[in-house]
Amino acid sequence: MERTSRPASRVPGVLAAVGSIGFATDDDDGRRMEKSVLTFTAVFTAVVVTPWAAFYYGIGIPVAAVIPTAYILATLAGLAHLRATRDDRWFRISQTAMFLVLPALVHVALGGFANSSAVILFGLAAPVGALSFSSVRRPGLVFAAYVVIVVAMVPLEGALQARAPFIATWIVTVFFAINIVSVSVIMFVAMRTYVRSRNRLAAALADERDRSDRILRNVLPGSIADRLVAGEHPIADRYDRVGVLIADIVDFTSLSETMSADALVHDLNELLGAFDALADRLGVTKVKTIGDAYLAITGGASGEPDVAALADFAIGMRGIAAANAIGNRSDIVLRIGMDVGPIVAGVIGESRFLWDIYGETVNTASRMESFGVPGSIQVTDRVAQLLAVDFELRERGVIEVKGLGRVHTWFLEARRA
Repeated sequence: MERTSRPASRVPGVLAAVGSIGFATDDDDGRRMEKSVLTFTAVFTAVVVTPWAAFYYGIGIPVAAVIPTAYILATLAGLAHLRATRDDRWFRISQTAMFLVLPALVHVALGGFANSSAVILFGLAAPVGALSFSSVRRPGLVFAAYVVIVVAMVPLEGALQARAPFIATWIVTVFFAINIVSVSVIMFVAMRTYVRSRNRLAAALADERDRSDRILRNVLPGSIADRLVAGEHPIADRYDRVGVLIADIVDFTSLSETMSADALVHDLNELLGAFDALADRLGVTKVKTIGDAYLAITGGASGEPDVAALADFAIGMRGIAAANAIGNRSDIVLRIGMDVGPIVAGVIGESRFLWDIYGETVNTASRMESFGVPGSIQVTDRVAQLLAVDFELRERGVIEVKGLGRVHTWFLEARRA
């Protein structure tokens, strides 16, 4: 059992080796597909016509035998050139030309349609090749050339029959069946190889689209990504009521100067990753991070703002920071600011997209953070009014805020029990 399974197990490896003869390191999936179909079709056709050449020699028709022999030798030379150069241009052109012309020459040598057992059918490989591997801009022209050659043979039939070599009727009949089957098999192998390669390419493209889509949705809200994929551009929206949160690590600049780049990025990634996971659980939309600053919202493209969820997120961020460390410093301290109000949101950039938010509400949330107290969550009156029932708030009073003047603020402490 083991001995009989080994040859079968080698078949996929042999087929893969044949299909990859012309692969170059810089070939994309599409070029590899074309080269695979080209080499499979050429090799298989050479195998099919080899018995024909031997038979024609055997029955004493060397003129007909020379033509498939020439194809076999030209194919071997083409494969050697392809393997040496990885350039398939000459091989593609020569194969298409031979598929188109050589069957017609055999047709003439054997004496027409009937006596040749319709060997001209092998010319169908030319338009099939033009579709699957030749990169011909207008494959219909190759098919038209094949039709013209076939039609041109019709008025020559009488003259060809008059000088046709003798071939027994039963041999002609058998060869009719063999030719039909052989051409059908060549067409099937060529198209099967093409379809398989195309399906692999389609699967690779689908995987790439999925990967690109996941990346896009990691940097953009889902609804914005859907609009961008659908071709909408530019994307610019105005929302009347959005909850905005901005958080920042206290003394991060001085902390970063004491650490290696690898350690800093690793620890910061761990912390921001925990923030992202919490945002997903609470339905909060992350807008972006800038260094150690974290910007998130509720509402906008996702619907009405859930300011309570944003407050839970702020409290959760503070707890996560306190439980994490960056370098040798544990118990990380945040400053967090919150506001609620109108914003403008839009996608900027042509090749590297960024969905960002703008407006007075964003500016106010930023001021709540920067003029806050380390470890605190500072909010405006607008936010405090929305959270008063379910959360504990401590009045800070009026503070002077750069760019805003005197602002009455509150500290968000915790959710009520």
